[in-house]
Amino acid sequence: MRRVLQIWLLVFGVVCVGIAVAHLFFGTASIIGGGPVNATIDSDMRFYAVLFGAYGLAVMWCARDVERKATAIDLLGAIFFAGGLARLLAWVATGQPNWFYVLMTPVELVIPIVNYLLVRVVRKEAAAGPARPEVVAATHPSAG
Repeated sequence: MRRVLQIWLLVFGVVCVGIAVAHLFFGTASIIGGGPVNATIDSDMRFYAVLFGAYGLAVMWCARDVERKATAIDLLGAIFFAGGLARLLAWVATGQPNWFYVLMTPVELVIPIVNYLLVRVVRKEAAAGPARPEVVAATHPSAG
């Protein structure tokens, strides 16, 4: 399960960095269903894109050593979850967004929960230690 979590975190981090780079260099043209904005909003969006890119890099950094960086993974998950809640707040304050962001909102709320649960499994497996060789030999048909 450790390797699955590592790969997942790397992929997730790369996607976050990719989204950030698109927003940074293409501005509002990278927003699905977006439209023209003034210079202040464009500036704000590009500023936050850099932070989201840093977020993705932090997730990727955690992937290397998930057991020791479990607390950081949980904190990053809490931040991502808060982002999902912020989408809900925007929806209430200004109305329903483009269908893509309607679909992304539950994803943004579920991913941190899944990450949290996966980290618990990996930590539990690490605490149990490696399987004993004689148990592996007795249970694995090609061993011996």
